[in-house]
Amino acid sequence: MSIKLYSAWYCPFAQRAWMALLNKKVAFEYFEIDPYRKTETWLNISRGSGQVPVVETYSTAENKIPFLIIDSNRIVEFIDQEYFGVSALFSEVPSIRAEQKYWIDFVSSKIVPYFYRFLKNGTGNETGRDAKLKLIEGLTRFTRAMSQSGRFFSGESIDAVDISLFPFAYRINLLLKHYRNFILPTENKEWVRYQRWYQANLTSLEFKQTQLTFDNMEERLIDFYLPYSQGGGQDDVTKVA
Repeated sequence: MSIKLYSAWYCPFAQRAWMALLNKKVAFEYFEIDPYRKTETWLNISRGSGQVPVVETYSTAENKIPFLIIDSNRIVEFIDQEYFGVSALFSEVPSIRAEQKYWIDFVSSKIVPYFYRFLKNGTGNETGRDAKLKLIEGLTRFTRAMSQSGRFFSGESIDAVDISLFPFAYRINLLLKHYRNFILPTENKEWVRYQRWYQANLTSLEFKQTQLTFDNMEERLIDFYLPYSQGGGQDDVTKVA
């Protein structure tokens, strides 16, 4: 099966799909896209969304009509199902799989929007102050649900829940420290566990390989997110589902 990944180097949503493909160790073609250029070709590839990531694949070698998958979480799920025998990002046990999906949805609704709101507003207004509190609350609840024995969310292996949050956790650590002078707590049981989880993902091959595009990735990310820190950037990322 031929797979193409349309991505943007700075995008945490696209990084989810990239990490999932690397986890499965499958061959794929990477295409760097500027999703802000809404060309007719790009809108067709992205099914009108104009957003990365997009995975393009074909059901058979003979089939010349591409199958286009959008939405980062749906892409991760597709990759896991298509290459399930390689490794497992979702559990085969229905109840555990449902729990994984619950926390993936939790990341999307209770953590990601508040990260962007805090980055955009700081603590200079009520929206920013509320976002800071909600972000800490969301990360605390997420951490309390982690495995108490393994390094990752569900145990000793990275899974879809880890991939759903870590690209954002990395930016929370990097960007909020730089632009908002904000550092997550390190004391008490929850935050010690969070830091163990953070380091496990930071040193995972899946994440490290996505950081090789540029030698100065941290500096480039800080520069890219400057408009967000000034209240600009995309608005849809701040919306709570």
